[in-house]
Amino acid sequence: MVSLTVLANPLSGQQQEPRRDPQDPVSVPEVVVLGTWQGQTIPRVSLDHPASRDVLTPEQIRRIGARDLNDLVQTFPAMSTRPYNGGEAAAPSFSTRGLPDDGLTEYVDVLIDGTPAAALPYGWTAFSFLPLSPERVYAVDLIRGGHTVRYSPNTVGGVLNFLTEPVPTQGAVLRFQQWIGSNDFRASTMSYGASDGDGGGFRATFTDRSGDGIRRGAPFDQKDLHLRFDQRLDERTRVSTSVSWFENDHDAPGGLTRAAFDADRWANGRPANRFRGSRGAIDSVVHRDFGEESWGELSLALSGTTRHLRAQRPHFGAPATLSDWKDESYWATVAARAERRFGWAGARHQLHGGLKLHREWLPSYRITSEAWPGGGARTVSQDWGFRSTVVAAHIDDTIRFNDSVQAVIGVRAEAVPQTGGFDSVSGMHYDDDFSALLPAASLSWKTSESTAVFANYNESFRAPQVWGYAYTTSPSEELKFERGRALEFGGRVQNFHGLHASAALWRAEFDDFGVFYSGFYENLGAIKATGVDFVVEWEPGVWNDALEGWGVWGSWTLQDSELQEGPNAGNETPYAWENKASWRLWWQPLRQTEWSLGGVYVGPSFSDDANTKTESADGTLGENDGWTIWDTRIAHEVFVTEAAGVTLACGATNLFDTEWEVHSRGGFFGGGLVAGAPRQVYVMVEFQLDW
Repeated sequence: MVSLTVLANPLSGQQQEPRRDPQDPVSVPEVVVLGTWQGQTIPRVSLDHPASRDVLTPEQIRRIGARDLNDLVQTFPAMSTRPYNGGEAAAPSFSTRGLPDDGLTEYVDVLIDGTPAAALPYGWTAFSFLPLSPERVYAVDLIRGGHTVRYSPNTVGGVLNFLTEPVPTQGAVLRFQQWIGSNDFRASTMSYGASDGDGGGFRATFTDRSGDGIRRGAPFDQKDLHLRFDQRLDERTRVSTSVSWFENDHDAPGGLTRAAFDADRWANGRPANRFRGSRGAIDSVVHRDFGEESWGELSLALSGTTRHLRAQRPHFGAPATLSDWKDESYWATVAARAERRFGWAGARHQLHGGLKLHREWLPSYRITSEAWPGGGARTVSQDWGFRSTVVAAHIDDTIRFNDSVQAVIGVRAEAVPQTGGFDSVSGMHYDDDFSALLPAASLSWKTSESTAVFANYNESFRAPQVWGYAYTTSPSEELKFERGRALEFGGRVQNFHGLHASAALWRAEFDDFGVFYSGFYENLGAIKATGVDFVVEWEPGVWNDALEGWGVWGSWTLQDSELQEGPNAGNETPYAWENKASWRLWWQPLRQTEWSLGGVYVGPSFSDDANTKTESADGTLGENDGWTIWDTRIAHEVFVTEAAGVTLACGATNLFDTEWEVHSRGGFFGGGLVAGAPRQVYVMVEFQLDW
C-alpha cells in the first residue's frame, strides 16, 4: 500500500500490458468520480493533500495474494477485520479508528467504483455479503477529511472505495487468470477489454470462485460478472455505464463452544446453516466538460439484493427448529454534480457541489420457523416492509491561496423527509423523519518541496436501521441520526531519498448510536477514540544503487477507544484493540521477478461492552488474544511474444500456520469461538494477450 504516491511495477498482472512500457502515475482529482469510475489510473495523493489518505495499489494487491477482501483491508492503518460467522466467503467485518464492531461493517461507507455496495445504503448498512470478488479488485482508496462531504451516507469511519480495472485506452486486452489453493480453492477470471479508438470502449470480466472453506462442511461458491462501457458522444461529452451481477452461496457454521473448539477448532456444529444471496446493479454517468475550468455530471444508479438465510435453533445443542430468513431490497439514486475553477480575491477556487435524490425500499423481510429435522408447518414471526426517501446536497470549496497553502471548506445537508414500515404479523407501524447539517474543513501547508502538514475536521452520520424499529420502546419512539465527529492533525514526507512517510494524530467521537442497554433500540451510545497512525515506505535503491529492487512498507496505529455512556461507561469499545501494525518487504532482482513477505499484528481486545475477561462456556464472551500472521508470494513473468505474456506465482497466507481465534457474539448464525484462517497455499497462472 502507498499512502502518499503510486509506484510503477514492471510485472504485468492487472495493471500493465506486456508490450507497453510502464507509465508514470499522473495526478487525478482529489476524489474519485461518484458513480461509475471514469479514471484511467489510480488516485495519487499529492504532498499537500489536506487529510490522511491511503491507496492500496495494484502492485501491493498482487503482493498480498489475498484469499478474501479482509486480507486487503487489514493492510490499511487503523483498519482491522475479524472472522464473524465462520464461513470463508461470509460477511466482511471492517472496523476503523475505534468505532464499534458488530461484525458486519456498519460504520464505513463502502463503495465499488464510487457506487454504494450496501443492500440499503441508509436503512441497512451491514453486509451479509459484499458483492465483489477479491480477484476483481484493481485498487482500494481510503478517504478521510473534508472531502468526505461529497459522500454519504455512513461516512463515520471514512470512505472505502474498491476500484475495478478500467477500460483500455488503446487496442484490446484478453486476460485469463487461474488460482488453485488449499481446501480445494479454485478461482477463474476471464477479462476482455477493447478501446474504440475514439476515447471509449468496453471491458467484460467474469470470476467464478469456490472451495471447501476452512471449516468442515462449509463450502462456498461465488460468481461475479461485470460489464463496463465508455462512450464519447462528442469532444466534450462522455457516458460511462457499469452493469454487475454477483451471486454468493456459502455455509455459515458460526461459532463453537469452548469444549467443541478444543476438540476440533474447524468443526461445524450447525450444519443446517446456509446463506444464499445475489445482487444486481447498474449505474450510468453522463459527463460534460463546459470548458477547461468547469464540468457537470448527471448520474443514475439502481441496485437490487436478495438474501436467504437458514439457521438452526437453538444455537448450541441439538437443533429443535430451523429459522428461515428471506428479504429483498432495492434502491435507486438520481444525482447531479458540477465543478468550476476560478480566481477570486487573490486565490484559486475549485467550487464543487451536488444534489441527490435517493429512494430505497424493502418489500419483504420475512422470518419463519419450522421443526428440525423433519420440517412441517411453518410459523411466521415477522413480515416487514420498509421504504425511505432521501434528499441530500453538498457544496465545498477547495481554496489554493498560493503554491504552499490550501484549504477545503464544505457542508453537507441530509434530509430523510419520509421513512416508515409495517409488520403484517404484529401490526406494528412506524413513520419517522430525520435531518442533519454536516460541516467539514481541511487545511494544508507545504513547508518544503518534500514535506507538508495538514489538519481537518468533519462530521458524519448513520441513519437508524430497518431492523431496529421493531425494538424501540414503542412504535412512536423517536430515533435520531447517529452522529460522528473527527479531528485530525498530521504531516507527510514525499520523495526524500526514496522515503515516503506520514503521521496523523486523530480523535473520533461518535454519539447517539443505537444500543440495546435497556432491551430496546435507543440512541444512547457514545464513544470517544483517540489515536495516531504512522505510515512509511522506502525504496533504498534511490539512495544506494546496491539496494536497487528492494522496498519496504509499514504502518503502526496506537489507539484508545472508550464507551462514554450507559452502564459500561469507561470501558473499552468491543473489538477495539490498542495496537495494530502491518508491514511488507519486497525484492525485485530481475525485471520480471518479484518476491514479497508481509504480515499483520492485531492487539488484544474485548468482545462485549462489559469487558468480560472470564471466558464464557459458549465461547461468545471473553478477551481476544492478540495475533500475528505472515504471508509470502513469489511471481515471475515470461514474455511469450511481444504481445503475449504469462505470469506464474505461488504463495501462502498465514505462512507459519498461527492458530488464532476471536469470541463472536453471534448474529443470525450464532456466536461462539471462531477460528481465524490457517495457512493456505496457492498457485496462480495468468495469461495476457494484447493486440
